[in-house]
This record gives sequence, structure tokens and C-alpha cells, in this order.
Amino acid sequence: MRPSLAMRILAVALTSSVVVGVALPLQRDSPLNQARASAVPYLGSARFTAADLGPVAPATPLSTVLVLNNPNMAREAADLTALYTPTSPRFGHYLTAARLAAQYGPTAAAVDRARTILRRMGISADWHRGNDWLIATGSARAFEIAFQVATRWYRSPTGLKFYAADRAPVLPAALHPYVTSISRISSDFEPTRFAIPPGGLTPTDLLGAYDITPLRNLGLDGAGQTVVFFELDGFAQSDFDTFTAKLGLPPMQPVIKAGPTMQPGAETEMDLEVVHAIAPAAKLVIYNFDIQGEIKKATSDAQFLQTQLDFQNRMVSENPGAVISQSWGLCEKPLGQALADAYKNLYDHADALGESVFVSTGDNAAYQCLPQVPRGTAPSADTLAVPLPADAPGVTATGGTRLSLSSNHGWYNETVWEQPAETNGTGGGVSLYYNRPAWQQGTGVLDPLYNPRGMRSIPDVSADADPTSGVSIYIPIGNSSQWAGGGGTSQSAPIWAGITALINQYLQGKQLHPVGFMNPALYRIAAHPTPFQAFHDVTMGSNLYYPATPGYDMASGLGTPDVWNLARDLEAYQRGGGQ
Repeated sequence: MRPSLAMRILAVALTSSVVVGVALPLQRDSPLNQARASAVPYLGSARFTAADLGPVAPATPLSTVLVLNNPNMAREAADLTALYTPTSPRFGHYLTAARLAAQYGPTAAAVDRARTILRRMGISADWHRGNDWLIATGSARAFEIAFQVATRWYRSPTGLKFYAADRAPVLPAALHPYVTSISRISSDFEPTRFAIPPGGLTPTDLLGAYDITPLRNLGLDGAGQTVVFFELDGFAQSDFDTFTAKLGLPPMQPVIKAGPTMQPGAETEMDLEVVHAIAPAAKLVIYNFDIQGEIKKATSDAQFLQTQLDFQNRMVSENPGAVISQSWGLCEKPLGQALADAYKNLYDHADALGESVFVSTGDNAAYQCLPQVPRGTAPSADTLAVPLPADAPGVTATGGTRLSLSSNHGWYNETVWEQPAETNGTGGGVSLYYNRPAWQQGTGVLDPLYNPRGMRSIPDVSADADPTSGVSIYIPIGNSSQWAGGGGTSQSAPIWAGITALINQYLQGKQLHPVGFMNPALYRIAAHPTPFQAFHDVTMGSNLYYPATPGYDMASGLGTPDVWNLARDLEAYQRGGGQ
């Protein structure tokens, strides 16, 4: 039976639980199983309402992720730090994908031993050299025996069907030397594509608001730079032609590098149009992930899981030195440590390849889990959360503001983007799974009230996200394409991506390195005296839970950019050895 998972399975949803003990077989009709069957499904650190549809058939293929013991982890972390430390001789000497896979990750021999153990349990494993994780696939019966769970089908509040185990899986003792954690067993996974909303800011307004114009006046237009987009819908070339003709921009000629041509969607068109307005000569590359199409092709959830994880790996490995913009995310809370570890590994690899990854923080304000509970549920501590992959330590998480312009079309003021009546606004908050990275320092970062455990917090930076002050875009709305004002943190991520393309071009013209992973430099510049004022500090508003304050805060991060100043500060940062 083909599962009806729709958007719930862009990837498997995971948990971090590792319990030391001996795996004992579970009988499907045992009293323990019967008691578990009446409970809600185990969805990591959170439990959400779901209708029980009955047991999963024993032969149904399931999948999960195992995080592998990596003896090279400390060396890999040290080498990554060196790549982004201006005083290091390795600064800016980014790796190739082949070199990255050869130098880091678990040994092939150790992975082979883990595979042999899994094979004896009736479970196969797919692994790519260099990765800290593998995908384990087997029948429901094999999983229940190996990992001490019972599995059932459920229907979510949104009407989508998924399977889930009744509790955290137990890692068999034989795997302990090779595996550090195991994911939860579930196909409950529903990504949120962050918002599209009238007029909007023209390119001239946008360039003026964030002081981008001086870079453009130097003749910088993104030439030689590549911006990559992970997209879940398509585009119409005729819409791009209308957009560029009216706004006096060069033609747009995006390239679909992976995935099929898909139906035009507002998300993809906004992402590309915003970057093109800022860096019109940058190469625009699209990785289209057709969720519905991949579900139809997949013979099981396990195959679908492998397809989408390989797809994201491919995007990272094929684009060294590129800028990546992503406008989707998943409520972090139910996903667990194992998925968090896998995403960290993926984006650490992107950093080692010299890529700059910008990810939206979401449009449900501080309550990223709110869409996963029945409609009308009030925001609460249960739904207070941040999205993955925005909080992965290797990405730059972009929040959203409401922008006001002065009479000369320059920056006047910004407040945090919030829409309390709809529980909408910029995402931000504290990660459950990642410790605060060493580079995340400065006024406001250490927050004993809102972040007493000292975890990774987001956003890192912000940009315009309020539809009332959005960028002028031409996108599909209903049955036709129309002019509109962009909005949501889906807009702030491509704003930063376009800015970074120009800054890379500026730095390379000075015989310096492209920025790659930008966060170490951003936090250093914000926390120490610099030649120029690189950020607008946003101190008004909240994301319905975390207030904006002077310095860093979890509503606006470090603030929004003065791009000309930031470019010159980054130049000084590199020339001064990070001082």
C-alpha cells in the first residue's frame, strides 16, 4: 500500500534517544503492544494530536537515520575553524567535495562493520563517504525487533497519513561502538514553505534602503557569482520577462541543475526576482525537489527518504563557493538530536566548501510548531520552537523586519515584523539540540532569562519581511500572475543571498577571499569596534515572545545590514587578521 504522505516526508523525522541495553523482540499482540497502541505516536520531544489508523503491516518498509561514531570529528571541527580564522594559514582555502569526503567522516571499515550487524537484523544501510550518518531501511517487523518499538499508521490534524513508532527506539548493544544515536521512526514530516503575501519596493528602493548602491556604482553586479536555490515549486519564464522589462533589469536566465521543471509558484519566483534585483549578473541555479512526484515514484518511504537526503547532499557537494538561499523549514521540536546532527554535518560540509548558506527562520513568529497542532490552538510553550535547518550552526539564519524609508529612499527605520492577530511574524528563538557556537558572542547573546542553557539562538541577522514593505515582485496569484509586494522571511533570505554575491565580488576584486560561512565574521564585526557601522540595530517590537533589545536579540539577531559598510568591514576583517 502506498502511503499518502504528501508534504510530511521531505525527510524522515528523527529523535535523539540512545538507550543502552539489549534489544528484546516485541510480539505484536502482547499486552505491552496493546497498551502502546492506545497512546499517541512518539514524535520526539513533543507529542501532537493524531488519529490512530491501526498497525503497520509487518512487511512494510520503514527507514531511519543512524548517526555514526566519527573519530575525525574533533579534527574536522578544528580544520573548519581554521578555514574561517583570518590569522590561520588555512584561512579561505576551502576544500573540494572530493577532498572533504576523503579526509573526514567515519572510516569505511567501521561503517562496513555496522552494516554487517544491521544486515543480520534484516536491515540494509546506505552511506556516502564523508557523511556522519547513514540511512537504515528494513521491514516494520525487522525494525520492531531490532529497535524495540511498535509501529502504527496515524492521520495528522491536517489530514495527512504517516507511520510512527510508539516510543524512542533502543539502539542494539552490538551497534554501540559504531553508532552514537538513532532517529525516531516516523514519516511524520511536514516542511513549511515560508510566506508569500500590494506594489512593493523597486530595486532602486531596495538598493538605497540597505546602502547597496555604492557597490553597484563600483560596477559590481554579481558577475562571476552563483546563487543556488532549493525550491519546492517552479517558475514561468514569462513572469521573469515581465519583471525585468518593467523594472529595467537585465534578462533573467535561471538554470535548473537538478530536479524536473515544475508548475510555477510564487515562492520560487520571489526568491529569484529578489536576488536578481540586487545582483542582476549573478548566475541563478535551481535545485527543484518535486515532493509529489518523488512520492509517486518511490516504492516506499525509505526510498523517498534516501532520495531527498541524497538530493540535499548533491546540492551542497556540486556548488563549492556558491551562495545558497533556502526558504523552507521544519518545526525542530519533534525531530530530535539525530536529525539535528545530520543537518549539522551537511552544513558543516557546505562551510568547508566555502559556501554561504542563508535559511529563513519562518513566519509563525516564535511558535514554529503551531502549524502542527489543530487549527485554532492558542500559542503555548508546547508550540514555542525554531525551525530546522535555520538553527543549524553552519548556516546564517535570517529573520524579518518591517522597513521604513526616508524621503530620499534611504533607510529610515526598522522594527521587528509581527502580526499578532494571525500569530505571524519573524521566527526566532533557542535551539533544543545545538550548543551555542564559539563564534556566537556579543552584547545580548548570553541571555540567562530566555536562554539559560546557553544554546544556539537564531536569527543571526534580519532583513525586510513585512508584506507591507516588501520588494516589488511579479508572481502567480490565483489563476494569473500579478504585481505584489513580497513578504515573509522567504524574502529576507534571498535579500542576504544577493547582498553576499555583491560582497564576494567586491572582496575578490581586492584580492581577498569570498566570505563563505559568514557568521564568525558577522559576530566579530558586531561585537568589536570597526571602521564602519555595519548593522542597523533593531530595538522595537517582538516576535510575539522574544523582544527586540539593544545588541543581539532573538527577534532580529544582530540587525539588518548597511551593505557598503559591511563590505568594507569585511575587507578590514580579512586584512587585519580578524581583529
